[in-house]
Amino acid sequence: MKAKKTSKTVIAIDIGGTKIACAVVSRGGKILYKTKELSKISQGKDSFIDQIERLVHGAQAHSSGLKEVGIACAGPLDSYGGVLLDPTNFRTNGKTWGLFPILKKLHARMPKLTFTLENDAAAAILAEKWIGAARPYQNAMIMTLGTGLGASAMVSGSLVRASHRIHPDAGLILVNYDDLTAPCGSGNYGSAESYLSGGNFVKRARTALGNQDLNVHDVLKLARKSPIIKKMLSEYAEVFAITLYNYATIYGPEIVILSGSFADAHALFLPKAKQILKKLLVRRHVGKINLMPKIVLSPLGNNSCLLGGAYVAFFDR
Repeated sequence: MKAKKTSKTVIAIDIGGTKIACAVVSRGGKILYKTKELSKISQGKDSFIDQIERLVHGAQAHSSGLKEVGIACAGPLDSYGGVLLDPTNFRTNGKTWGLFPILKKLHARMPKLTFTLENDAAAAILAEKWIGAARPYQNAMIMTLGTGLGASAMVSGSLVRASHRIHPDAGLILVNYDDLTAPCGSGNYGSAESYLSGGNFVKRARTALGNQDLNVHDVLKLARKSPIIKKMLSEYAEVFAITLYNYATIYGPEIVILSGSFADAHALFLPKAKQILKKLLVRRHVGKINLMPKIVLSPLGNNSCLLGGAYVAFFDR
């Protein structure tokens, strides 16, 4: 981990499909100031950039001398080029965003600041390696269960990248490609994200219960007494296990860290998922090799992506 700048504090921004958070973070990973609000994505690109600029100015008002801004954003994106590549869950008036040079737009508004962009899941695993659950491990993975499903892995201590320096969209692997009841923001059906993201689970629950006003908290309150939600969570556990089996056989993580708002529901699906996963991996436990990972909640709570934004502002990746 090589120091990128000498700044003692930076601005960190976490951009999801629904919410955006902004914080001032110290070099030791302490959050000194934080604010969170619904994102302006649905209102268009200009409103979105206006929102980020306002949040940055708010952080500057809290702490003087801030020069570095690290952004953890839902993808796909080109972190080195500073461009969003038609993000899966970014839509305005039903239309997707296409290519959007987010860092160029922000630099034009705030030329005295230095901006760094990273995929939110990649930022999250970097934060976990920095100050979280992945510190003792060389092979680790995170799954962020929020509006979408973010997934990122470190293998032999290095962040896994795909070609063209982009982040592998492991959350979009197909589990059941012809399940037309499970649309994915990618345009396909039956992806892991279609089933496992908190946003999509709530959508499916609303349809199943015939109540479009339900939010994630309402759904989880019903989990103990609604046969429909109980069945959905049982199916969720199965898909979770299958998805994690795929990740385990591809990346071989020693630890899998769960983050995001829906990770709070882990007690409702994780015990069954672990049982299934152990059976699926039974022949991948030979000698000293055991692909059954340790599965834990992030000690960083829902701040893993936000702290990952701080990490990329402080350090070279």
